[in-house]
Amino acid sequence: MENSGKRAMRCALLLLMLIASFAMTGCGKRLVMTRGFGKEELFRIGNTNCTIQEYNVFLINLQKHCERTFGHAVWESAEGDDLKEAIEQRALSEASRLKVMLLLAVQDNIMLTDAEEIMADEAQTEYYESLSEEEKAYIGIEEEVLQDLFEQYALAQKVYNSIGTNFEERYDSFCMTLDYDLNESLWNTVALADIENLVDTPGFSEVYAKYFGTSSLGRDRTIEDESEGTQQ
Repeated sequence: MENSGKRAMRCALLLLMLIASFAMTGCGKRLVMTRGFGKEELFRIGNTNCTIQEYNVFLINLQKHCERTFGHAVWESAEGDDLKEAIEQRALSEASRLKVMLLLAVQDNIMLTDAEEIMADEAQTEYYESLSEEEKAYIGIEEEVLQDLFEQYALAQKVYNSIGTNFEERYDSFCMTLDYDLNESLWNTVALADIENLVDTPGFSEVYAKYFGTSSLGRDRTIEDESEGTQQ
């Protein structure tokens, strides 16, 4: 008889795959595999882009949440490969959604206050200093870029809050006006962090929540929410 732990993991895997698929729906009027990307540029959406270092922050954050629930050995389980792929796709969806919301911020002339920029700087410092040397090497992100990512996340939340109940309709409509280009060769190098004690340090979303409150970029929920629901 299948134990509750395996059932929970399979339910979480299904949720991850469904959410990743749903979050990308309508995100760009076309998906183009093209050339001419910068060395570290993972994708372009509209007139903005995402680097592999930024993507790695999303990926390792989701990986930490998953390992807190199922343990580091989950990647060696029968569902490990499927779970890895689902996490990678979910991170891509979340990064894409963030970049679209930044474009909406420009369109709506929404900006951070000086106080919010200071909080982003403090959050960046705490997060970066908490990372192990292995994590810093894996992510490969500079501190000023990391601070910008905290600012982007806070700005995206302001966009979501400002639009309110009609956000998803506005988001989907706006996405249909954008081109989405993925750097396929760089995407093929994406891999989860092989770090044994990954859960000993906080994730990006945990540090963000400490300073700004919980954010899910609107539609998406966190891995922790999903896994808790599967274990009830």
